[in-house]
Amino acid sequence: MSASPTEAQAWEFAEWNIFDANVRVGPSGVHGALALESAALLGEMDRFGIQRALVSHFTGEEYDAVEGNRALAHDGHQRFVPAWAACPDAPAMEDLKRRDPRAVRLWFSGLRHNFSSAGWCAGELLEHLEQRQALVVASREEIDWAGLAELLGNFPRLNVLLLDTGYRSDRYLFPLLLRHLNLFFDSATYVAHRQLESFVERFGPERIVFGSRLPLYTPGAALAVLATARIPDAAKQAIAGGNLRRLLRECT
Repeated sequence: MSASPTEAQAWEFAEWNIFDANVRVGPSGVHGALALESAALLGEMDRFGIQRALVSHFTGEEYDAVEGNRALAHDGHQRFVPAWAACPDAPAMEDLKRRDPRAVRLWFSGLRHNFSSAGWCAGELLEHLEQRQALVVASREEIDWAGLAELLGNFPRLNVLLLDTGYRSDRYLFPLLLRHLNLFFDSATYVAHRQLESFVERFGPERIVFGSRLPLYTPGAALAVLATARIPDAAKQAIAGGNLRRLLRECT
């Protein structure tokens, strides 16, 4: 982990009331040296002035959705909003319904839970989440652009938060944002020079939320991009936490 921000920067970050959309907790078989348990994760959040986080569990990502949700419930904290794991199979669906989720994180790829985002495979799951008005969270690493476009078109009332878009995503991302008002994305890897300013000038600040990728990345890079962006303070505060709170229907 990098050194802490300066005292002045930390004060500015605290003023933003940061709500991080891209955080994992728990042990990891893939990222063992970087993974953090709850107490250590909270310590890192404190270092960077992150007030709350939308958190998924490495067990739910790397092993099993139901076991991951049990671990997430066990490792939870009042500053964590759980992003529950889900799959289209019956046991995972039953577990998800008991959780009454505000947010669900999906892993489609063959390296994770290995199911299609198409309606013929995940339709029942996605219909349930749309009816519940849950926020669906998925990494760009887990779904291709065509699959994302199909999902957004088939479920227009389902808010989708795309993580880890990368700095070269605009030619795919912009057409989807124009066509689908239910698409949002995080800032963790959206860090090209003045890319954030350009986006806000074109679309406004409402479609992007702050993300860090803790514990795999330091929050410092995404925070520095936001802190130095030539955008109004109100736009910074919306990106830092206001937009995600609105998506989760959570009062500040």
